[in-house]
Amino acid sequence: MGGLAVADVVDRYFSAYNAHDLDAVMGCYCSKPVAVGPGGPVEGRSEVASYHTVIWQAFPDVHVTVLRKVVDREATAITAVGTGRHTGPFPITTGEVLQGTGRYVSVRCCWFFAAEGGLIVDQQVFFDQLELYLQLGLPLSRLGLPP
Repeated sequence: MGGLAVADVVDRYFSAYNAHDLDAVMGCYCSKPVAVGPGGPVEGRSEVASYHTVIWQAFPDVHVTVLRKVVDREATAITAVGTGRHTGPFPITTGEVLQGTGRYVSVRCCWFFAAEGGLIVDQQVFFDQLELYLQLGLPLSRLGLPP
């Protein structure tokens, strides 16, 4: 698969992600995808689907704006900004679930996709959790950090 094919599946992924269309998002993945984010890795279609559902429930209007895309054969790297209002339950790294704060967030992020046969096999997303948590109004002490 060449760079154009991986770029195409990533474009379809973000269109479906921003439409909150779980069926279309999952149509971008292979049968046994792996996704890694700040919360750790998830494996398999049901876990990947659950990850997306959790984000959409916490941020029902979440939207990712792609700023830059770099394509190299079977891999694509994306820099983006994710925005949305936090109105639903959101698990945080302490193991707690933060209930909706009503706060609007804008977080820079980086995504890396590997694809085979026109489908995503591996996805990694990186973002500054501290930046997100501060925008959500969490005090540093609640995160186990010194004030």
